[in-house]
Amino acid sequence: MPDSWANPWPLGDHATGPAVVAWRGETPVLRETLLADVTAAAHAVAALDVPDVAVFDTDSYRFAVWLLAAWQVGLAVTVPGDALPATRAALPQPWVGDVAGAALSDWVAAAPDERTPPTPSAPSVRAIGTPSLQVFTSGSTGQPSAIAKTLVQLRNETDALEAAFGHTLPADARIVATVPHQHLYGLLFRVLWPLAAGRAFDCDTLAYPESVWSLPAGRTLALVASPAILKRIPTVPDRGPVAARFAAVFSSGGPLPAEANLAARALLGTRITEVYGSSETGGIAHRHDPQDAWTPQPGVELALDDGGLLQVRSPFLATAGWLTTSDRVTFDGGRFTLLGRADRIVKVEEKRISLSRIEQLLGACNEVDTARTLLLSRQRDEVAAVVVLSAAGREALARDGKAPLDKRLRDALAGDIERVGLPRRWRYVAELPHNGMGKTPEALLAALFAPPTEPEIVTATVDTTGVTLILKIDARLAHFDGHFDAAPVLPGVAQVDWAVRYGRRHFPIDGGFTGMRALKFQRIVQPGMTLTLTLGWDAAKRQLAFAYTSGAGAHSSGKLVFDGMPGGAGE
Repeated sequence: MPDSWANPWPLGDHATGPAVVAWRGETPVLRETLLADVTAAAHAVAALDVPDVAVFDTDSYRFAVWLLAAWQVGLAVTVPGDALPATRAALPQPWVGDVAGAALSDWVAAAPDERTPPTPSAPSVRAIGTPSLQVFTSGSTGQPSAIAKTLVQLRNETDALEAAFGHTLPADARIVATVPHQHLYGLLFRVLWPLAAGRAFDCDTLAYPESVWSLPAGRTLALVASPAILKRIPTVPDRGPVAARFAAVFSSGGPLPAEANLAARALLGTRITEVYGSSETGGIAHRHDPQDAWTPQPGVELALDDGGLLQVRSPFLATAGWLTTSDRVTFDGGRFTLLGRADRIVKVEEKRISLSRIEQLLGACNEVDTARTLLLSRQRDEVAAVVVLSAAGREALARDGKAPLDKRLRDALAGDIERVGLPRRWRYVAELPHNGMGKTPEALLAALFAPPTEPEIVTATVDTTGVTLILKIDARLAHFDGHFDAAPVLPGVAQVDWAVRYGRRHFPIDGGFTGMRALKFQRIVQPGMTLTLTLGWDAAKRQLAFAYTSGAGAHSSGKLVFDGMPGGAGE
């Protein structure tokens, strides 16, 4: 650990440190440049004459310079997760970085000419064991909670990361990331750990899954990723093999589904190391395979409280005692399996979103009487809101319509809730659904958003030749969810299923489905189309003939065969 503020964070394992500390594109940033920039920035932040600053900069190198400079002159640093108006208003200290109206945005122009490290005045010098970093996360009440960290805690955690994973990363491994450094996961993995371990990091963030294909070949890389990006990488249209070679891929900030894990692993050519933890606890455990139990990080002790909640004690915590999490677990030897959360904080695109906070904000709106929110987990996780409107809200709905009211309520949340956490789906009800006990289980709320599984039947005509149905293909149909997001297509299996269902409704088909004949799919069916479905039943052959057509022509047709035994598909 550093023992003075002249060098508050170590740069590599040796006094000279690594020759290259960062990469901006294919241009290296040398250690001597970093030291000079930190000295200049330290003079600039010292001139502010304040005890602490807020640092927000999208460039990881510039962020690191501001962070190290502030620490060098004894300032505490607040790292906000965003620069939303509500966040700016809640943090009155000077902001430093690429933020409009920042107190400092350029250390070269702001610093005095001398380049010797400034000496902080006695009142501003902070003891190594006092909080030097503040990050934010959502608390159980829904209000943003400040999490304080000392240099000791941070260095203990980067030491643990090196002990757990350093042997898999060569010294020349280049750290690339899809996650921002404004949150603890990105801050540790893409800035502090590389600086302490002597590995270079990329200045820029990989914002899209397609960015993985643009990474350079011939270099050894370590990818610090979010589950959101890893889930999307396998959905990118075929671009050929990924040229980059990864020594390791890390995922944290939220759950990574096993199927997405394995699909991304196949494309990236290496296993994905998931790291479980929180801003409060730091890293708790990791695993290398989605079927594995979780292994504690070096130095972490675990226990179970009387309610089945995980307890943690580690050198990454502010105190030496046990901290009880909101996660339910079961132990198997020294490892454990996660069973789910016990609070109402959910993860959307790796952002912690408080459903309680959204409900509080909606309840303060003039148009709202009561509101409940929930997380819908479909192709993408998204927040949904069920709202009982006030008299003013009912008037607004009748006067303006649903879409304008949806937007008005979203806008009312936008200053306090990150964009990914704003409700995307809304339902307005006379009263909240409830069970026999008078409670509103989440399952009843979710049922309000369940996508339809059958099309709207506009007309049904029955005559001696068979049945003709006019069907409106709603974009909300469950069959479109995840079936080619860019250009949704109705799966052929859905068309066959509907033919069976409607055939059983209109004809005396009492046998089980046994097969298909002369099946043809000629044109795709997309949302918004109107189809004509004709059905004919041949009782002697026990065959149901179907054909889907539209103004564009024939879409599909075939004959479905049934046996003479009661029961079967479609019932």
